[in-house]
Amino acid sequence: MKILVLSKIIFITVLLGAASPVLQAEAQPDKAENKPNSKPFGFSVLESGSWVEDGNFSNRLDTRLYAPWGISLRGQLVDKRPAPPWENPDEGLTAWGTALYHKSTGSRLIYGLIETQGLLNRTRNIWTRSAPWFETHSVSNADLKNSTGDMETAVVYMDLLTPAIGPFNAYFSTQFDKKSNTVFTAGAAARLPFNSSLRLEALSSERWFEERKMEAWFSDNPYLPERKLNFHAFSAVFSNPYFSFAGDFAYSEIFAWGMDIYANASLRFGAGPWRFSLASDGAGSRFSGFDGSVPGAGFRSAAKFEWEGNRNMLFRLSSVLRSGAWQAPFDHSATKLYFRFPLDKSSLFRVNRVSLAMERDARSWERITDDFSLAAVFGAGPFRPSFGVTFSRHSVANVGDTIYPYPTFSAASEFDTLKLSAALSCMIFFVSLKGAVSCDIVDGKETASASSVSASVSGKLGRLGLKLSGDSKTGKLSYSVTWKIQKTSFD
Repeated sequence: MKILVLSKIIFITVLLGAASPVLQAEAQPDKAENKPNSKPFGFSVLESGSWVEDGNFSNRLDTRLYAPWGISLRGQLVDKRPAPPWENPDEGLTAWGTALYHKSTGSRLIYGLIETQGLLNRTRNIWTRSAPWFETHSVSNADLKNSTGDMETAVVYMDLLTPAIGPFNAYFSTQFDKKSNTVFTAGAAARLPFNSSLRLEALSSERWFEERKMEAWFSDNPYLPERKLNFHAFSAVFSNPYFSFAGDFAYSEIFAWGMDIYANASLRFGAGPWRFSLASDGAGSRFSGFDGSVPGAGFRSAAKFEWEGNRNMLFRLSSVLRSGAWQAPFDHSATKLYFRFPLDKSSLFRVNRVSLAMERDARSWERITDDFSLAAVFGAGPFRPSFGVTFSRHSVANVGDTIYPYPTFSAASEFDTLKLSAALSCMIFFVSLKGAVSCDIVDGKETASASSVSASVSGKLGRLGLKLSGDSKTGKLSYSVTWKIQKTSFD
């Protein structure tokens, strides 16, 4: 098995080396690739993976056959197992999937592990996602997942889209698995005057959850019988160059838990290079996501200002406030400032971008944590140095004290952690090199540091990368190898 893995790495290196004469042409955009292919039949093969020492050995094989009228057939096999695989041959996960696509309408029929986007994602795990800005309200869709998982979660997914009938088009999708869990989504979109558009979407799901037994007396997770979740959601999106609106509403009802709702809304104003956005969302304590997870009650409000200038310049300032309930005071905040400097290729040394961030979590007055971070990326000829620093502290409030949602500098606080990081990367012909170091200083613990150096070579046939990492705690040097081979051909 070791010989097979070594042979695979050598084979990829030889292929990439053979492709080196065309690397300069590969670096330039190929205008022909942006044109529809006039040849009716074709195929593509992609094989990618990684080998992480004391980690996992992962592989993905993706094949596609292209036919006339924009029809394509896809087959995918993904596998992940502990490395090296010959030590535990019976361990690991393997999943396969297949899909049939129609390019002009976007319709598809899929079987396998899928990853979704759109309304279904926006209404689950809500507090781990970013604020519900207007641009996050994408249309619902799904495709094969590029990683392994339990094949019992494989589903059949069908998405049908109609061609545009004048200014209108509609779509319908459904997914179901062998446990009779179903999801239905339907939507319609229309082009309106003054360069505007409107999209409406509805979702309905029915899902069964197995019996949950109590692990012990007085367990935090009490006994629950087999129960059914009814989940319904609705979305509306209106888009205009000067004013846009988007909103979601979701309702869940699950036996032995209860019913509750989640809702979000966002506005975006824009004229020329600037945009100003507002967003808010809230959930009840009994609201359950489509997957049965309970994110908990909360309310969030956010604002963002963006300005785009000449030569790719961008300024962005955003702030998000969160509380435990609709009428409760804000006790959690995240504020970020980002500036991308105008591109100046004539300057030998330049600042590419700078970002600042500060966060406060004051949900527990016994331990209020504040985080501050600064990051910057520079350009120095062919080199791209970058630096980052993150500082964390905590403070304690007394009963009756006013708790501010933003970090303050007057209250007494204690040091928690300080993290310093730096990296340097450059491109030499078709080889990309990068080195990185980091240092973690934690109160009451020994200082830890880590370093890594990586190199990757890219060509017409794919990419091969090698990374070496060192850890000061263990004193061990570990490696990881990544590869990707892709070939497309039309008759």
